[in-house]
Amino acid sequence: MKSQLPVGLVLEGNSTASAVLRLPNIVEDLGPIKSGSLRIARRVSNFLRAGYGVATYEELQPGRLVLLRVPDSVLDRVTQELCASDLALSEFAFALCDSWLSSEALKDLQDRGAAVASISALPGTTPKFAVEGHPAATRQVRRLLDRNDAVTLELRPGTKELLFAAELLSAALPIPLFTAAQQALRECGIAGKPLYALLEESAQEMFRTFCAGARSPWGGPLTECAPETAEYYLDAIRRKYPNLAEVLDEQLPAARRMMTRSRRDESPELEDTPDALSSQQSMP
Repeated sequence: MKSQLPVGLVLEGNSTASAVLRLPNIVEDLGPIKSGSLRIARRVSNFLRAGYGVATYEELQPGRLVLLRVPDSVLDRVTQELCASDLALSEFAFALCDSWLSSEALKDLQDRGAAVASISALPGTTPKFAVEGHPAATRQVRRLLDRNDAVTLELRPGTKELLFAAELLSAALPIPLFTAAQQALRECGIAGKPLYALLEESAQEMFRTFCAGARSPWGGPLTECAPETAEYYLDAIRRKYPNLAEVLDEQLPAARRMMTRSRRDESPELEDTPDALSSQQSMP
């Protein structure tokens, strides 16, 4: 079997939080490591127990894939230094790691013939990464991740902002809503372990409902009581708990519009028929 060329690494800043550098077989993959100085590069090599420190960019030449793990604020400087080096850039693939920047941030390297990509860690209990960029670069990244038993999800070119939006919607925006739910449960006398167990089970049920798609009704208690009852409770919340009412009055209309559009996309039969419109109008 043909031996694998070593993977180069350009690193600045803190490396301890890097999902890529925590891959189980990275010790076997890493070769030359370039940092702000040879001393720092050797220190990184000792910390990772992998690779070896080098003093110049030209010493990255043994590999064909180079990982860039640098803060966004210094990426432009690093890419300019690489462009000014004597590396045969057209023979290399460069992958930006642990950054929300896309491969477009490496355009100067691409303009000089290099293949470029970006790697973003995704949430989960097993290593999982989103990769986007030039096919020649993403293929090399995929091989590296495959050797480390990581899942690779390749993004369509120019769509990394959609991954950003998806993470906001699934991981960030629900937190204030769960915080509001937590406060509501405390106000009605539920606290401690029962509170968190109820929230956890509600979240699991929500995900099961989501996975069922158009086959399952949306609305939670709105689908379980008469419209008059729902409006009575919403009016009571507006009078007694204005902060909670503000969250509900902001979120429910937007959620209702989103789910109406989504169900029409999933189920063409749910067009503006009299029955469908009547069902939508019955919701508070």
